[in-house]
Amino acid sequence: MFKVHTEAVLDAPPELVWRVITDLDAYPAWNTFTPRITLATADLKVGAELDLDCQMTERTLLRGEREVILALEPERRRFCMGTSRRRGRPGIRSFRWQACEALADGRTRLVNAEEFQGPLAPLVYLRYGSKLRAAFGRYLRDLAGRVAAVK
Repeated sequence: MFKVHTEAVLDAPPELVWRVITDLDAYPAWNTFTPRITLATADLKVGAELDLDCQMTERTLLRGEREVILALEPERRRFCMGTSRRRGRPGIRSFRWQACEALADGRTRLVNAEEFQGPLAPLVYLRYGSKLRAAFGRYLRDLAGRVAAVK
């Protein structure tokens, strides 16, 4: 198993962080990691297909990535999106979990982790692991700014 794990403590309650991370339509306004995302259905739900671009580095934009919502657990404030089973790349499967954990002081720990499986997982991890970790760091900073702006 190959995994990239990042997390941050955000100065906002989990309900607000959850609302921001699940509002995919607003991503282009604040999320530099995902500057374009299109949901194929009207609602965010398990099985919904996504078409998106990922800004891996300042010069590397992965266009037309295909993902799907694999799990959506509003009561636990966590969801998973990953490689589309119908339109994804052969040889690789990914699972990106985002989870909002309530802290005693009213803040939120956001865990953001992506796991790669399949025969190409070692190669994908070697090529993109460090870039993805840095991109997730930028995502968490963007998220902190967005949460502060809508608070």
